[in-house]
Amino acid sequence: GDLKLPSNLIIYATMNTSDQSLFPMDSAFKRRWNWEYVPIEYGADKDSYNFTITIGENENKKVYRWVDFLKIVNEKIYDTTRSEDKQMGNFFIKKSIDADTFVNKVMFYLWNEVCKEEYGTNRNFFRREKDGKEVEFKFTDLFGSEKEIILNGFMNSLNAPDTNKEAEHKGE
Repeated sequence: GDLKLPSNLIIYATMNTSDQSLFPMDSAFKRRWNWEYVPIEYGADKDSYNFTITIGENENKKVYRWVDFLKIVNEKIYDTTRSEDKQMGNFFIKKSIDADTFVNKVMFYLWNEVCKEEYGTNRNFFRREKDGKEVEFKFTDLFGSEKEIILNGFMNSLNAPDTNKEAEHKGE
């Protein structure tokens, strides 16, 4: 009737330190077991290097490399919050995504966890160009007819490179 575990049994688990509702459990795990911090990596040797964010279709399509966006936005997150815990990791997304998934997963996280409380301040980076000026926008603005314009304006305000333009520049 006793349960016996082999002495060579190893259990691997991952956790995200920014999940605030898990903080007590996170702290307990860290006290009781060995753990290893895995840093965010932006290099080409990671699977996430091939993930893309596609906004628009046909001649209006823009494609951004996830790790390029990640590096830029993580700097903005740190500048805004002074915390590395809010930064997104390589596998915040698990594959290439379209504009709808980007809005509902990435932009929702950025608004809810980083920018919402900063609206109306210089620290808010939910910005885009409109009529020659940089203006703030709210998360709900992403559900109107200008979604793609706002998203591409957001990417431009971050200076995120469009991989389509990079390919054109190289003559591909």
